Amino acid sequence: MVMSGTYRQDSRRTDERDPSNRWLARGPRVRLTAEQIRDQALEISGLLSRKMYGKSVMPHQPDRVWQTVYSGESWQTSAGEDSYRRGVYTFIKRTSPYPSIMMFDGSSREVCLVQRVRTNTPLQALVTLNDPVYMEAAVAMAKCVVNEKSPIKRIAGIYQMATHKQVSMATLEVLADLYEEALLNYQSDPEAAFKVLSCNSDSAPEAALSVVALAVMNLDEFLTKE
Repeated sequence: MVMSGTYRQDSRRTDERDPSNRWLARGPRVRLTAEQIRDQALEISGLLSRKMYGKSVMPHQPDRVWQTVYSGESWQTSAGEDSYRRGVYTFIKRTSPYPSIMMFDGSSREVCLVQRVRTNTPLQALVTLNDPVYMEAAVAMAKCVVNEKSPIKRIAGIYQMATHKQVSMATLEVLADLYEEALLNYQSDPEAAFKVLSCNSDSAPEAALSVVALAVMNLDEFLTKE
């Protein structure tokens, strides 16, 4: 179904003869689910594990989310590629569901859902700007383009990776300004760049590109299927 011409066409109204889209004159415009957004970030950065089947995994999660009083249970972050497996493999505890999924109104599995609620709140940016999954994805994207000859080509490359579209001049100018501002900040504070990259590197250009990648992953073009 998703490979059909009808599903893949633009969501903008182009034919006034079908205003209610009864004849499928345009494609759907939908906000991606929590699992899709996370998986997409891992996929475009090259981190997503292709491993299939097996037991549930425990990717990065903030400390003290699990506070089990009468047992020794604790969240043991999975190592290696298990930390980057698809969201469907994430361990779910009904009394302490995975935080980033719940922020996007994912299911806690306490009740059966006929249809997932689609939401878009400012709080979701706290996840896509700060969650370790998205931070690592941004750093990985920066590494993919850091060897391009000019900052403009690097920024355009990140946008292309994330959206599979050419960046417009207006968007490119905004992202370029963000890059320059971040670059100056990290050049004056190498320790901050080291904290962003977390890989024994204090490369200011790489850290600035990571900031750009995070910004791109917060655009509607990334979070919404149009």
